[in-house]
Amino acid sequence: MTTAIAEFDALERRAVEAAMIYRYGQLVELKDAEVELKLVAGRDDLTPVPAVYWNERDVQFVVCKLGDKRYRSYFFYTDEEQYRIGEQDYDVIEDCVRNLLQLQMDHETIRKGAFPKSLGKADDTGEEYLGPIII
Repeated sequence: MTTAIAEFDALERRAVEAAMIYRYGQLVELKDAEVELKLVAGRDDLTPVPAVYWNERDVQFVVCKLGDKRYRSYFFYTDEEQYRIGEQDYDVIEDCVRNLLQLQMDHETIRKGAFPKSLGKADDTGEEYLGPIII
């Protein structure tokens, strides 16, 4: 790889693997990758960074290492359906991977129609539905 950013070390890979075992009940093969990302908002230049990639249940995942303790992640179904989790990068890899897997699981639920897209969002009247009050 041609990047100046260090590859994922054994502890970082173990954190990703632990999240997969929790989510899928088994290890999923991680593949080393290199991706080009915009690291600075407002600039168009791309920087090559190390990443780990896996594909599970027809979803592809990428966790990118942007520097020492700095991570960004994505999941995608197709070239047209790509998602990044939030605008902020993570400084704890466990948080990055856990949120990636949770967001994808929530998105999949909505995608399959098992969870209404409008829950918690304003309806046609402009009022937000937040569900029942629980005491």
